[in-house]
Amino acid sequence: MVKKGESSATSITERLDRDLQSADEVVRGDAVRSLCPCHAGWEAFEQHVSVVFRSLRDRNHVVRAHALHVFEDAVRMQSAEELRYYLEPGEEKMGEKRCRFRSMEQRLEARRRNRLRRLQGR
Repeated sequence: MVKKGESSATSITERLDRDLQSADEVVRGDAVRSLCPCHAGWEAFEQHVSVVFRSLRDRNHVVRAHALHVFEDAVRMQSAEELRYYLEPGEEKMGEKRCRFRSMEQRLEARRRNRLRRLQGR
């Protein structure tokens, strides 16, 4: 017995393969564009990255442009994720430093005391 998720995944893969072999460049382009990680997710993109790579050498410039777009989006998403990963420790440290700052009332009180000291020193 085939699970429900497996059946739909198989049909999607079969439809994708059929569309990629189509003679119509619009159908091929749409099939490649459907693998964009912003729409299909990383798993689908990673499973079919070889298909997208092959589409970069397609005879039609529209299909090639769609394949290039898919890779550009993947790079943009990956770069954003890496940037978030590297910024997290800095944000945590900034949060720790912010906790050490004095409140507005404490700062105003410190200013008043400093003024009084300066006035008493004269």
